[in-house]
Amino acid sequence: MSVSRSVTGDSGVNAQEQGICAITVPINVCNQLNSSDHDCLVLVTDDVSILPAEFELISQCLSAQNSIVPEFHSGVHLIYCESLPSKRIVLSFTGSLDRDYDDIRRVSEAARDGISHALKIGSIRPLLALTPLKALEKIRVLPSWAKPEALCLSTLLGALHALYVPLEVREFALRPVKSDLHKSVKPSKVTSLGWFPGTYTVDHTHLVHIAWCLEEGRRVCRDIGGSDPERMCASRIVDYIKAELSDTGVVVKTGPVDATLYPLAAAVDRGSNERHRGAIVHLEYSGPLADDPNGSEVTNLFLIGKGIVYDTGGSDLKVGGIMATMHRDKCGAAAVVGFFKTAALLKPEKLRLHGSLAIVRNSIGSNAYVSDEIITSRAGLRVRVNNTDAEGRMVMTDLLCEAKEQALQVVNPHLMTFATLTGHVVLSYGPNYTGIVANGPSRVMGADQTFQSYGELLGEMHEISTLRREDFDAHKAQEEYADLINAARPVGGKRVRGHQSPAAFMIVASGLDSHMTNAEKPLPYTHFDIAGSQGPCPGIPTAVPLLTLASRYLLQGFWEVVSKLYKWWEVSIIDSMTSVFSTDPSLPYNHNLFESLIV
Repeated sequence: MSVSRSVTGDSGVNAQEQGICAITVPINVCNQLNSSDHDCLVLVTDDVSILPAEFELISQCLSAQNSIVPEFHSGVHLIYCESLPSKRIVLSFTGSLDRDYDDIRRVSEAARDGISHALKIGSIRPLLALTPLKALEKIRVLPSWAKPEALCLSTLLGALHALYVPLEVREFALRPVKSDLHKSVKPSKVTSLGWFPGTYTVDHTHLVHIAWCLEEGRRVCRDIGGSDPERMCASRIVDYIKAELSDTGVVVKTGPVDATLYPLAAAVDRGSNERHRGAIVHLEYSGPLADDPNGSEVTNLFLIGKGIVYDTGGSDLKVGGIMATMHRDKCGAAAVVGFFKTAALLKPEKLRLHGSLAIVRNSIGSNAYVSDEIITSRAGLRVRVNNTDAEGRMVMTDLLCEAKEQALQVVNPHLMTFATLTGHVVLSYGPNYTGIVANGPSRVMGADQTFQSYGELLGEMHEISTLRREDFDAHKAQEEYADLINAARPVGGKRVRGHQSPAAFMIVASGLDSHMTNAEKPLPYTHFDIAGSQGPCPGIPTAVPLLTLASRYLLQGFWEVVSKLYKWWEVSIIDSMTSVFSTDPSLPYNHNLFESLIV
């Protein structure tokens, strides 16, 4: 099955004219290893000593190689194979899969590395295949990610990651005039990607469709998050979003950073000149069955994204070379837009998405906000600024307050913030890991564990952090002038609990602390700090946590129904979106239903 589509921008502006060119490569299911449609076989495996009948065509070639090459169980190898029309196999080993700390990333990374090697040898029509993984046959209790659907989908997503071409490169490749001094680039790396089903008994036509839709969302996220601060300044991000989401069913509304509606965000935006003036973007998606008047099963997600186009630190300037890479400070908002893109393609029926993006540049200048200012939030809390480099929480807090107001009027709400927020989360968990911080109602419903488990199915790894009383105390203003300070006070000269306390600040400054577990109407809220997991720089953004959100909310019909994701722990994961409100939001809060979630 080949999947493709065209995009038309706002007001009749073609997407290619907006610079949105070379969409995700078509994926084709190919049932023959010796198809002449492909110029290289990329084989992902952990062991080639014994292969099933589906791979008989190449088994003799691989067995011969296995007998003469020592340590033929790791790395990437290029093999000559007479039985294939292309004569070449790129063999990419996963490495060990049976240790307690192994996970599905070994599979997706092997696919990524295999495709990358195929590109180096000139392949433009690779065929991707995943053999049965022998190590998994030896495991007494299989981990959840060993599901065939997860293995196949992760293999495809790993390959597609390697095939992504940055937006600026795609645009440069299409320029009509080029100097001989410029390096030649192409808008796409391949013309097609083939997928060989092998022994995996899943609906492969549906599989490649899902992979393509997920990658389209990741492409959008990478385009926004990875592009430089001029190509993706606030106004051009708005243009890009309108072009990408036009004709998809997603409603896009944009406006200035209004100081009356969003006073904290407006303070950050104040220092930018007109060319870099920020914007507030609202996105709305409503599934085909989401307008059911009896829609007790409808889920309402409120997704708030930090879109700091560039972070100079503001008046508390980033010095000593640490300002470089700050164009990635918009990856939270980028992930939200990417998720909307994928949702619009997959069209979940009983889902409503409400997106809010603060697209702002944290500039330094004569009009920039400074420490010691006191700004009253949308919720009426007086915030003393003591660090202008803590701008991410500032731009999201009023949007979170607005989402809170809307969430009280709907059934089954869940509020979330996404941000490359703190260096502390990287110090705590290292690169590649997201820090999840959930409030009381969210924890009661097991949302943090649910996100962690669904993320692991597709290789997005999250660590769970807990809000403590110190996180709230750290932001209390010890004066009559203000209620809060925007940056926690250091303890012993060091910032402690640096990625947990910003969530506490946003909860209080937005008024969400009035909707904790024991309130009349508790509101679940989950914060994702993706500073460490957004990807290497230089390098390609990961689009985290798009796959986690998709796995949880868009792929329910794709995954098998598993009540216990980790059966050997005997832990039941509670559905994070079980209704805690009556169907009619005007009726009193249903305490019994909420209490039934506590286990």
